[in-house]
Amino acid sequence: MNINLSPLRSIKQRMIALFFGLSLLSVCLTAGFSHYFYSKAVKEEFVMIAEEATGRLNHHLEFYFRQMKKSTNTLLNTDLVQKWLNEGYTPHVEDIAGIEKEMNTYVSFNFREINNMFLVSNDRRVLPLNNSYIPEDRRMMEAWFKDVREVTVLPTHRLNENGPLVMDMIIPIYSTQTTAQIGKLVLQFSLTEIDAAFDKSRLGKSGYFFLLSKEDIVVNHPEKEWVGKARKDTPLGGLNLDPENATGAQTWNGEAYLVSVYEWQYTGWNIVSVVPYAEMAKGLNSAVLSTMIALAILGACILLIIPFLVSQFVGPIKHMKTRMERVAKGNLEARASQISGIHEYQVLTNSFNYMVEQLNDLMREISEYKVKEVELQLRQSVATVRALQNQINPHLLYNTLDIIKSIAYLEDVPLIEKIAHNLADVYRYASKGSDQEVTLREELSVLIKYLDIVHIRYPKKFESSVRVNEKFMECPIIKLTIQPIVENAVKYAVEAKGGNATIIVNAYDEGCDLVVEIADNGPGIPEARLAELRGQFRGSSSAEDTFRGESIGLANVHARLRLKYGEPYGISVHSFPRRGSVVSIRIPFGNGNENETGDAVRTGKKCE
Repeated sequence: MNINLSPLRSIKQRMIALFFGLSLLSVCLTAGFSHYFYSKAVKEEFVMIAEEATGRLNHHLEFYFRQMKKSTNTLLNTDLVQKWLNEGYTPHVEDIAGIEKEMNTYVSFNFREINNMFLVSNDRRVLPLNNSYIPEDRRMMEAWFKDVREVTVLPTHRLNENGPLVMDMIIPIYSTQTTAQIGKLVLQFSLTEIDAAFDKSRLGKSGYFFLLSKEDIVVNHPEKEWVGKARKDTPLGGLNLDPENATGAQTWNGEAYLVSVYEWQYTGWNIVSVVPYAEMAKGLNSAVLSTMIALAILGACILLIIPFLVSQFVGPIKHMKTRMERVAKGNLEARASQISGIHEYQVLTNSFNYMVEQLNDLMREISEYKVKEVELQLRQSVATVRALQNQINPHLLYNTLDIIKSIAYLEDVPLIEKIAHNLADVYRYASKGSDQEVTLREELSVLIKYLDIVHIRYPKKFESSVRVNEKFMECPIIKLTIQPIVENAVKYAVEAKGGNATIIVNAYDEGCDLVVEIADNGPGIPEARLAELRGQFRGSSSAEDTFRGESIGLANVHARLRLKYGEPYGISVHSFPRRGSVVSIRIPFGNGNENETGDAVRTGKKCE
C-alpha cells in the first residue's frame, strides 16, 4: 500500500489553495460585476449624451433648411419669375436680365454659400444664376432635373471631378393664380454652414457626427475624401449602421467605438455619432487598475499569513499521519502523542490509540482463526476428493448404453437398439465442450436422433419435420443450440398434448444472417411467462449468466449466442395462444470449414 502523498495533495497545500482560490474568486467576481455594470452605465450615458447632441444638431440643420426654403418665397412669387415659368412663354432678354438680378440680390442678402441657382419650368427650360450653359444631354443626367412634388435635399456631390462639394435643394414653385405647380427652383450651395454645425456638435475630444443619405451616401464627414461616396466604398463600410441594432459598442478598424444612429425626420437621412470607447470609459480603466492592485495586495497577505495560520491546524494532523503510516507498515505498537490543546484533536488522538490497540488484538485473533480455517479447508478437500472418486464415470454410461444396444441386437429388439444407439450418441455429443462451434449439419444430425427417441415415445401421434436447405448445412453454429430448444418444445408442447403435436425446424437467410426457426402447435406460452423469458434474454449478457456446462433452457442458449456473436444475435420467442409458438435463432451466415483444432471457421460472404 503506497501512502506517500505528493506535496500538492497535502492538507496544508489544499487549505492554502482553497483560501487563496476563494479570495481570488471573490475579487474576480467583484471585478467582473463592476466591469459589467460600469460598461452598461457607460453605454447608457453615451446614448443619453448622443441623443441630446443629436437633437440639437437635428434642430439646427432643420432650422437651416427651413429658413433657406422660406427665404425663397419672395423671389418665387415675383411677376417676372411667375411669367417666365408659364408654359409657352417666349423669353425676352430684358426679362431674363431682371430675373438674374433678383436672383443675385437674393443670394447677396440671404445665403452667401449658394454657388448657383436654377429655375426649371415644366416644359424643361432652365435659367441658371450664372449664365452657365448646361448642354441638354448633361442637364438630363443631373439629379436635380427630376420632377418633385415637395422640398427635396439631394446628397453631397462634386460639381466636377475636382470641383467643390455642394448640396442641392429642390423647391417646387406654384402659380400665384392657379396654385398649380409650374416649375421648381434648385439651390446649389456649399457645406460651409453644415460643416460649422457639425464642428460645434462634437462628442468629447475625438467623437464626432457624420451624415448618411437614404441611399447610404456619405453626405457629411470630417474626412472630406469620403464625402459624396457610397459608404461601402469607404472605411465606414465596416460599421453596422442598422438603426435597430447599431446603437452600442462596435469594433471598427481594430478599435472599440460607441456608435448610435438616429433618423433625421426632415430628410429621412441618418445622423451617426461615433465616440472611441476608451474615451467614454476612462473611469472603467481606473476601476480595473484599482482591482488589480487590490488583488495583488490580497494575494501577498494570503501568501504571508495563511501558511502560518494553516500550520497551527495542520501540525497535529501531520503528526497523526506519520503514526498512521507506521501502523500501515505493520508497526502496531505506534501511538500518537497529545501535541495540541484543541479538544477535537485530543479526541482524535485518543480514538486513534484505542483503534490501534483494538487492531492489535484483532490481528492476534485473526491469526488463530486462520490456522483453524486452514485445518477445516484441508478436511473439506479430503472429503471432496473422496466424493469425486465415488461419482459415475461418464464413459461407464456410454459403455452401458452400447451394451444395451448390443443385447437388443442379439435379442432382435430393434426398438431398444435404436433408442440405446441414439441416446448414446446424444449424450456423447452433449458431454463435450458446449461452447465450441460445429456445423449446422452436425447439430441437426444429433437433433434428428433426439427426435427419433421422441417418436418412439409417441409412435402414432407425434410428428416432426426438419427442412433445411443444403446450402445452409456448413454454416457454423454453437454446439447444443437447437436441441435444448426442441427439448423445451417437447416438454411444454408435445407432452402437454399427450404427444398429439408437431415440431417443425426450418431455416432461411435474411441479409447476412441465418435464421433457424423451431415451431410447434402446442398450447402456446402464457403472456406472463413470455414477458419473463424476454426479461431473461435482456438480462443474459454476462458470463455469469451462461452457467457453462448446465442446460438451463432458452435463456442459457440466448446468453451463449449473445456472448459469442454479440448484438443482434440470439433468440426471439413468439407465441400464439392455443395455436403454438415459434422460437427463432439468429446467427451470422457463412460457409463452415474447420481449423486445425476442429472448430468451425466462418468464411462466408462479406457484408457491408
